[in-house]
Amino acid sequence: MTAPDTREALLRRLAALPPARREALRRSLADRAADRLPSGPLSSGQERLWFLSRFDPDDSGNHILWCVRLRGPIDAAALAWAFTRVAGRHDVLRARFRLDGDRPVQVVPPPAPVELERIRPGGGEQAVVDEAVAAFFNRPFDLEREPPMRVALMEVDGEHAVLCIVLHHIAGDGWSLDVLMRELAECYAARREGREPVLAELAVTYADFVAAERREAETSGRERLDYWTGRLAGVPALDLPGDRPRPPRWSGRGAKEPLAVPDEVIAGLEGVARRERCTLFMALLAAYQWTLGAAAGQDDFCVGVPVAGRGRSEYAPVIGYFSNTIALRADLSGDPTFREVLARIRPDTLRALSRADVPFERILGALRLPRDLSRPPLCQVMFNLHNLPKDDLLRTSMGDLSVEVYPPPETGRTKADVWADVYRGPEGLGGYFEYNSDLFSAATARRLVQDFTGLIARVGADPDLRLSEWKG
Repeated sequence: MTAPDTREALLRRLAALPPARREALRRSLADRAADRLPSGPLSSGQERLWFLSRFDPDDSGNHILWCVRLRGPIDAAALAWAFTRVAGRHDVLRARFRLDGDRPVQVVPPPAPVELERIRPGGGEQAVVDEAVAAFFNRPFDLEREPPMRVALMEVDGEHAVLCIVLHHIAGDGWSLDVLMRELAECYAARREGREPVLAELAVTYADFVAAERREAETSGRERLDYWTGRLAGVPALDLPGDRPRPPRWSGRGAKEPLAVPDEVIAGLEGVARRERCTLFMALLAAYQWTLGAAAGQDDFCVGVPVAGRGRSEYAPVIGYFSNTIALRADLSGDPTFREVLARIRPDTLRALSRADVPFERILGALRLPRDLSRPPLCQVMFNLHNLPKDDLLRTSMGDLSVEVYPPPETGRTKADVWADVYRGPEGLGGYFEYNSDLFSAATARRLVQDFTGLIARVGADPDLRLSEWKG
């Protein structure tokens, strides 16, 4: 039998296998191929996410969603090609995460075509599309065998679709999405115009960041870690009163409550902040701490704050999980005025930001916190004032297509008991409180939002208001 005959016979035998047997064979061959690929270590942040994914593979709390509405002559093949070119530039988008002995490693296969899933939601109504997007978002990743990014085109009609990108946090962050959209737009336009994409060569890779993080931990990292362990030692968990008992195991189930503060009101808080030599971030963080501390009856707890984690300029155009969390310890002791809370927050925030490169995971390990599966460790609440680059996330065109942001549907997930996600826009402060729906009802979350926005108005007009006077 000749070589072509042998190949045809093998293909016929493969085609005759039941689908389950074919899939098992494919996975086995893929595993053997991956075993022959070089492997590298994970960053501290990636290691924690890898362990979390092993602990609960179905949890989509660490998935990142971005959707845009496309209008025009949509070329699905060109879109798939554009995603393939982007993934070819950024190794982490092709990585597989597996155990090598007793440690997790990432292996990067050679560039291969990225699959663009074609989904017909069954109607153009937003509720129907939202349901399809949420299902696509919540689908688990098999990080050992699949790439940590998947993309789909929700086809509404011939020249109208919603492009959905789901990225596992182990491979990216909010900044990475902006890079991804910029490169995707250039690659798509280039394909449509019959030219090569114009993209600057990357000076470093995500693997270079991982190596630098490990070198830092071995050299000057000890002193910086000591600051955090000293600052955070003995901090209690924030125990907000819930409407229902806290489940024994964290589920990640959540919901959102929108918030809005008019421009003239937020301007009053900005004026107070300037007079106290503080930023808007510090003033909003003070109001957030005050709101939650009053609700829980606590004057000592931590608020987690995400930071970009890209301390070197060459990291800016690289896709990867660079972001970090800093833990800011609230001090509401002694019935302070809002002005006094600001005076405490300012130096603490500046010291924390100067040491923001210490991985949150190293801090958790050094603190040796008691194991509690019912809540996030150290920081049960989070606060984020958006200031990341977003020009490409908000772009209005991609080649010959018009583009607009598609508001993400409710995914039903959260990573904290309460997470304030806010932005300063021309109309004021906007955003939402994401909350643990196992613990809180929508009405309780709404009251927290109202307390927070009401406090902003009160202290913007009277920064000498005391905590005990706020609701007295």
